[in-house]
Amino acid sequence: MTSPKCFAIARAPGQVVSASVFRFGIQRNLIVEKNNCLQMLSVYGSSGFYKAPVSKGIVWLSLATSFAFSFPLQHYKSYLLYNPQLLLEKHQIWRLLSSRVAFLDLKDLFVCCMLVYYFRIFERRFGSRKFVSYLIASGALACGVEVGSLWACQHLEISVENLPTGPICFVFPLFVPYYFDIPRVAMTHILGVPVTGKTLTYILGLQVASPTFETRLVAVCGIIGGLLWRLNFLKVKSLVVIPRCVASMLDATLGRVLQSPPPKTPELPMGATLELQRQEQLDRLEQQMVMAFQNSQPAHRPNIDIPRPQPLNVANGPGIFGNPDFLLPPGLRQRNNMDAVPTDNHNSASDLSGPQLEEQVQRLVEMGFSQDRVRHALQVTNNDISMATNVLLQET
Repeated sequence: MTSPKCFAIARAPGQVVSASVFRFGIQRNLIVEKNNCLQMLSVYGSSGFYKAPVSKGIVWLSLATSFAFSFPLQHYKSYLLYNPQLLLEKHQIWRLLSSRVAFLDLKDLFVCCMLVYYFRIFERRFGSRKFVSYLIASGALACGVEVGSLWACQHLEISVENLPTGPICFVFPLFVPYYFDIPRVAMTHILGVPVTGKTLTYILGLQVASPTFETRLVAVCGIIGGLLWRLNFLKVKSLVVIPRCVASMLDATLGRVLQSPPPKTPELPMGATLELQRQEQLDRLEQQMVMAFQNSQPAHRPNIDIPRPQPLNVANGPGIFGNPDFLLPPGLRQRNNMDAVPTDNHNSASDLSGPQLEEQVQRLVEMGFSQDRVRHALQVTNNDISMATNVLLQET
């Protein structure tokens, strides 16, 4: 059974759907698809770095060091190069650490900062202490895999140029828990291909890893490091743990600097779950679409003259300030109004009958509501089609 709120273009056999309703349905579907794409960017919880000081520190430190070595300290860039020959032949092991200080490629800088921003959900889930432990352990495993891969490439006579710099070894291991722990929820479809809330994150990862063989090598080594941590290789989960005293000291010093305020409370009440929030957003979207559909109708149609709806008067109309006798049964209402003096305001939109009233009923029925409910809504709203539409939406 098709719900009236879905505004699906469903009809009984032989019923003709007008072109305006058909266009309304297509327009609503396009806006819903756009809304899904926008929701896809915000499925990771509240905005900002609230309860994610480590992620915030990584982003700001990467931005600061990268811009510093690009402009005022550019003559020190040679110390950041991640050159396999210098590492293996001249045994400059310190380059494993210095090459992680800053990004020398601005594209890698901005993309990796976006990935860290998306992956802040793991810091909120694990806590900052466990999150830092994971970054250190998985990054160390990734560095070890990189050195082994470079050694193998050297013996196989595979040419390897400078590897990308920056803390990439801490970013790509996060794709492992992201793949296994974050559920895959289809948001929309493009050319028949499902697009999930995780698609954008994977595209950003491919943007960093795809350009050269060296970037693909570093990305694969980072993912292998994350898998080794997940498999508890060499009991790394229990070996690499930040002591509580160190975590408390850092929280009392750097934590206050990196602390972010909680997100603002939305003006409208939101549902307790993501599904309820999406449903409420869809309800508001549908109300806006209904109003846009009504406003798009021509003001004058052939052989039909629909007068402008009049506001509800205090004496006869329903509402907060309406006549309380309106809520009485028909018999009591007639007896109470028997001696009432007729007024000139009686000739209003409530006097619609014949073709005008049937036209309004037909317009609302074409949107998916039953005829009985439409007539009742028009009756209680003084034949105001806009207010009747709101009443029908609230009843559903």
